[in-house]
Amino acid sequence: MTRDPSPDAPTVLRRHGRIVLGAAVLLTAFAASAGAQAPRVETRRLTPDAMAAPETYFGTVRARDIAGLSYGARGCIVEVAEDARRERVAAAGQVLVRLDDRRSLLALRTAEARVLELAAAVEERQLAIEAARADDLRRQQDLAFVSDEFQRNSTMLGRGLINESAMDAVERRFMDATFAAERAKEAIANALAAKKRAEIALEIGRLEQQSAEIGHDMLYLRAPFDGALVGFDANIGDCVQEGALAGRIYEPARKSVDVYFRISRLTGTRATGLAVGAPVRVRRVNGQDCGGAITRIDTEADAESQYVEATVDVEEVCAPSLFLNESVRVEAAADAGGDAYSVPNSAISGENTVYLVDETTQRLVAVAAEVVRRGDETSIVRIPGAAGRLLVTESAPALADGMAVDAL
Repeated sequence: MTRDPSPDAPTVLRRHGRIVLGAAVLLTAFAASAGAQAPRVETRRLTPDAMAAPETYFGTVRARDIAGLSYGARGCIVEVAEDARRERVAAAGQVLVRLDDRRSLLALRTAEARVLELAAAVEERQLAIEAARADDLRRQQDLAFVSDEFQRNSTMLGRGLINESAMDAVERRFMDATFAAERAKEAIANALAAKKRAEIALEIGRLEQQSAEIGHDMLYLRAPFDGALVGFDANIGDCVQEGALAGRIYEPARKSVDVYFRISRLTGTRATGLAVGAPVRVRRVNGQDCGGAITRIDTEADAESQYVEATVDVEEVCAPSLFLNESVRVEAAADAGGDAYSVPNSAISGENTVYLVDETTQRLVAVAAEVVRRGDETSIVRIPGAAGRLLVTESAPALADGMAVDAL
């Protein structure tokens, strides 16, 4: 027995087919939409790298204490220390240049002779004082004798043993002895005053002699200390002016390096590695290493580059081998601590931004990273509290904070 199909069967089948087809289209569209909202990104789990990562900066060697050598007087050069000019080294007190000193030497000898003359005058005044004091002693003895005679004659006159004429003669001798004693006292005072004036003249003469000695010494250019010479090219016959620069001198064992540090390394939360007193390594082009320490950090940063000038003192044992104005590398250990990670440079974008993945929501989290050391392929960065989290290793302009992703 056959069953006739219902006249509505084709219509039902057509409707059922459209429903299935529509559901498939919706599923395909949803999948496409989901794929557009959650792009695949490559990630890797962050593992702390607590190693102290050295930072490299470039600096210039200079003398820590350098002194100028200037001429103290004007004149013409008559003598030059050839060994110092040839070897570029000098000993403390060594005469490097001598100017024509004939007139100066004559003035010095004249001043010395004047001092000798004034010293002799002081001795003469001293002899005058001694003579005045001896004369005063004699006058005092004569006055004492005459005074006793006057007393005896006064007694005898009262007893009527002598007449008044004899007494008048004794009184005259007593008055003369008194006046002589007083003049002797005045002579002593005058002799003392004359000696004082002679001593003042002698002091003036000695000052003039010192002035002549200073003027004569100015004609000699001497090295103030043991050191190396820079720019010393004096020649016999050259005439120079007072104050003209003859060269410079410095101690070879006292050298430092002028270097510029990034201001971000000085103001970061872990910037103690670049503080004053921190040890550094000074590396030359030939590979030689010298120890050193940061002794000064300037208080003003460059407006454009945001670098701050600093000074590194080199160890005195190694400093003599360095050349002035030599370019060297300064390696400073940056204490990155437990928040330091080694990441590929491709993970860093924009203003030192990296993307972490929130594994709960599968969305991106943009965080700022402090670059401790930047290398050719990888860099050491600080990301507080990022231990064990997923890092996007390939940053792209399409990525944004809060975007849903499919982490591989």
